[in-house]
Amino acid sequence: MAVPVIAVLLTFFLTRKLPDLYLAQTDLSTGIIDPSQQVLGNTDAVIQESKVSQQFSNLLQTIRLGKVTDQVSYSLILHDLTSKKPFRAKSTLLQQLNANALAHAIKVFTYKYQHHEPLDLTNQDEAGLQSVLEAQKYDAESIKKELTVYRTDNSDFVHLDFTSEQPQLSAFVLNTLCKEFIAYTITEQQKNKGHANQFLEKLVKQKLDAMNEKVAALKNYKIQNHILDLKGQSTSIYAQLIEYQDRKAQAEKDILSYNSAIANINSRFNPNDRRYLEASTVRINGLIAQTKDRLAAINSKYIQNNFDARYKKSSDSLQNVLDTQISQMSDQYVANPLAGKESLVQEKVKMEITRDMARSGLKNLDNHVNQLNHQLDRIVPFDAAIQSYERDIEVASKEYIDVQNKYNQSSIESDVKSTLKQIEVAMPGTKQPSKKLLLTLLSGVLSAVFCLMVLFILYYLDSTIRMPLELANAAQLPVLGQLNLIVKSGIDFKRIGNSKQSTNELQQFKNLLRSIRYEIDSELQADKPFNGEAEGRILAITSMNEAEGKSLVCMSLASAYAMANKKVLVVDGNFDNPSITKAAIDNAYLEDFLRDEEAVIQLQNSSLICVMGNRGGEQSLLEKSSEKIIQDRFNQLKKNFDVIIIETQALSLMNKAKEWIQFADKVIAVFEANQSITPNKQLYLNYLHTLSSKFIGMVMNKVVISKGLEVQEV
Repeated sequence: MAVPVIAVLLTFFLTRKLPDLYLAQTDLSTGIIDPSQQVLGNTDAVIQESKVSQQFSNLLQTIRLGKVTDQVSYSLILHDLTSKKPFRAKSTLLQQLNANALAHAIKVFTYKYQHHEPLDLTNQDEAGLQSVLEAQKYDAESIKKELTVYRTDNSDFVHLDFTSEQPQLSAFVLNTLCKEFIAYTITEQQKNKGHANQFLEKLVKQKLDAMNEKVAALKNYKIQNHILDLKGQSTSIYAQLIEYQDRKAQAEKDILSYNSAIANINSRFNPNDRRYLEASTVRINGLIAQTKDRLAAINSKYIQNNFDARYKKSSDSLQNVLDTQISQMSDQYVANPLAGKESLVQEKVKMEITRDMARSGLKNLDNHVNQLNHQLDRIVPFDAAIQSYERDIEVASKEYIDVQNKYNQSSIESDVKSTLKQIEVAMPGTKQPSKKLLLTLLSGVLSAVFCLMVLFILYYLDSTIRMPLELANAAQLPVLGQLNLIVKSGIDFKRIGNSKQSTNELQQFKNLLRSIRYEIDSELQADKPFNGEAEGRILAITSMNEAEGKSLVCMSLASAYAMANKKVLVVDGNFDNPSITKAAIDNAYLEDFLRDEEAVIQLQNSSLICVMGNRGGEQSLLEKSSEKIIQDRFNQLKKNFDVIIIETQALSLMNKAKEWIQFADKVIAVFEANQSITPNKQLYLNYLHTLSSKFIGMVMNKVVISKGLEVQEV
């Protein structure tokens, strides 16, 4: 509890002189997503949220830009230096400046403000002025620290907050910041738009020149190749070609038809008829042949001149002459015996004339078709070149129009005023709830949580064994009980049952000792051989290390057995540290007992406890006598005592302890509380595991427990 209390008191004294804070607020309208403020663009188009977010993000960063906050810093320091009511008291650094230095500072700050320049920190003089700003907490970083800027939900507005110890100061900072931000943004936009207009104007001229070059190239190509209207010309030639091909096909069809009809008529005359007809029509046939030749010539000119109407009249006139001559030839057949076939003769003559005319026209049609095909073949390369020129002109025109549109749009936008504006002027800030109490409580809570975390970590990492249950879990061995720590000195543990020594902690010790004695006695009597003779049992008491309380446990157990009217022999087997021997008054020595076969250990006076000490030294038990003698002497002692308690050396001297343990019936180990099990101790525990049923369990010594402890089975 001390740490949280100290933290609360310390926080209270540190925060009691904190000034009150005042919050001023204002909003900016951006016009980014407000269609009513958009001069150009499709207002029905869906605005991409990612683009809008990016624009707002750029806007928020611009507000916190150094060029903007520097202007606010200059305005604040100039106000405090020139006004009779400064926002803040002069700092120590500012008070040290004389009149000339103050005038110089005002001059430099005014110049920087008017020219929108930052202080040059590489210049010693301007670096000193920066220190003045920092001392007054008017520098950019101090302003940004108390400034909050964010977009209001998904609206078109940007909200600004500023907190300071003066309400007028909070309002002044926000109003100045908005003014400088809007001015900076408008200036940068106009500058960028001016550069864009200059670039686009230059680009428009380049695209126009490129388009004019393409048009001039097409014009020169047409002049050089005598092309007026290639598309119309090719269309006309193609139409004529189709018409002449149709006429040619019709003429070929007519010739075949007339040949077939003439052959059919000839088959109806015999040779004599044909000779008569040919002889009678020689003269008229000559005239008809001449007329046919003239008609063929006229028709040829008619075809060659694209069916000119003038030649059509001449052709019709000659056709009438030809018809008259054919009629005259028919009149000569009246007195002829072949007059019945005059219609066939007349029809034949007409067919021959028409066929001959068709043959003559077919040749002209072939020539004209070939001529038209030749003209088309000549036009095709020109058409491909002209299409290439026209395609280049189309691309150049599109580029020119696109750039021209962008230039027009940029010109209009450069004339449009900025959509940024401050919605309402920031008023002097409102007083904020004091954070002193909150900080005080928070310090107490955080310190308490910190302490709990530290305690938890220490508890989690602490492997110290303090209670019997922890020892049983760690050692995986039975625990017979515990003995509490006795602070009072001068207690005779050999007479621990004497009521004159009774205290609260000693009474608690006696209760715990009885429980341990009962558990040990139960184990000693459980495997006692039944041979009809009363015989004592040997109990060896060892420990992990020295000074864990073996001597205390030995003498206390001896006293407990004496209280139960048992004759007890305590053998001090710790040759390295014979503390029991030193504490005893009348001692019999182990070395004498082992050498003298006639030696007898007996109880003295009315005492039920007898102590056998040793003379010390580095020797072990088997070095003092043979195993057979030792066993015989212990068998003799068993007949005289109910319980023989041996304090062995610690298991840290494993070989010496083992020699005592091999002569014992049961073994217990003393473990001092408030220590952990190290790797070496784990080896000792493994040895105790190997003793199996010979090992009764462990006794936990020096346990710090409550006064009202109840004995519980572990």
